[in-house]
Amino acid sequence: MRNSPTETVFLPEIAARENTASIRHEIRVCRSLTDLQELRPSWEALCAAGPASLEFTYCEIAAARASARGATVVIALVYEGGTLVALWPLCIAREGACRVARALGCGSNEEYGGPLVANRDDRRFYDAAVDALRSVDADVLEIRFVECNSPLHAALSRASQSWILRALPERWRLLSGYSMQLSRFPSFDAFITTRPDSLRRPLRRLARRLSEDGAVEYGWCHDASDARAVLSWLFENKRNWVLSRGLDAPYLMNDDVRDFFVELAERTDLATTPLVSFVKLDGAPIAAAVNLVGPRKLEYFITTYDEAYAARSVGNLLVDSMARWAQANGRDFDFRPYFSPYKERWSNHKSWYQSHLVILTWRGRLAELPVAAEQFGRVFRRVRQSAIDPLRAKLRALTAAR
Repeated sequence: MRNSPTETVFLPEIAARENTASIRHEIRVCRSLTDLQELRPSWEALCAAGPASLEFTYCEIAAARASARGATVVIALVYEGGTLVALWPLCIAREGACRVARALGCGSNEEYGGPLVANRDDRRFYDAAVDALRSVDADVLEIRFVECNSPLHAALSRASQSWILRALPERWRLLSGYSMQLSRFPSFDAFITTRPDSLRRPLRRLARRLSEDGAVEYGWCHDASDARAVLSWLFENKRNWVLSRGLDAPYLMNDDVRDFFVELAERTDLATTPLVSFVKLDGAPIAAAVNLVGPRKLEYFITTYDEAYAARSVGNLLVDSMARWAQANGRDFDFRPYFSPYKERWSNHKSWYQSHLVILTWRGRLAELPVAAEQFGRVFRRVRQSAIDPLRAKLRALTAAR
């Protein structure tokens, strides 16, 4: 069932915009991997500047796994004349009463959202990609981590979005992102001298202290069997870390995302691509990361370390190792959204991101209910932290004094 004109009236008509007469779009439903393979030559031609999570192999694995779960895989295609200039891979699954479309990804729902475009500065392609959404057989589109003031952000601002998210204060809607813009420096040593003394001075000393504990190895997995072993350790360690702190990370509660990257490792040239990096001590990992390595940047995607070696700052030693690789290979280093003190110390660039909930049909307004519940819980936690918890502490202190 396609969205009716009534349901999509809020989306601007591309024909009404200037210089868009030659731009058209279509939605292709991929009922098998053969349908996806037909797009491969044009797809790979667009990947010269796109993120690693939109590379063909990454999306092909994601499509196979999404189809196995019963989701529908669709690709929004934008053409200028006869040339493909943008594509947007999505998977659609029913959640309650709504059909929800999300980025086609590994299953963590943490990839950057948005289309792959031929020219990232041409706003017409982003406008056309967003316009294509009116033909998607879904009620809601969730787009994660859209950079503010980007062409995609501007295009989405004209779509019908969640009333609740729009009503939130800006400081609640925005997430800070951190990166090392290494391409601006002739060498990594030139970059590291710009970082705080509290970060760079201890690194050599900590590395020396760690070497006193055993044989240390910095690098990445060069074969699939080693990648499987390190990935198994990474996800188990991160799952235990999350459970011990009572945090919410559903994708860590099963092995689907781990298995996705195991399969990706089997289909990646690991000799040249640091997909799974590590610090090993006597052959056993004590820090590890899944890195999404694109043509322009390395995304530090999923990371963990053994807390027994926190005093050796093995996480920073792993960052140092991979940042050196990134600079030497012409990439910037992206820590991705969410604040952490170590990200702030390493980074020389800060950006802001916002997630969008685009309502495609009137039924999609039902998705506002869980959003409202989540925000109510967020308000309650803040009130509890600022008022209720201090009051309880005072009452306990008074009781103890009596």
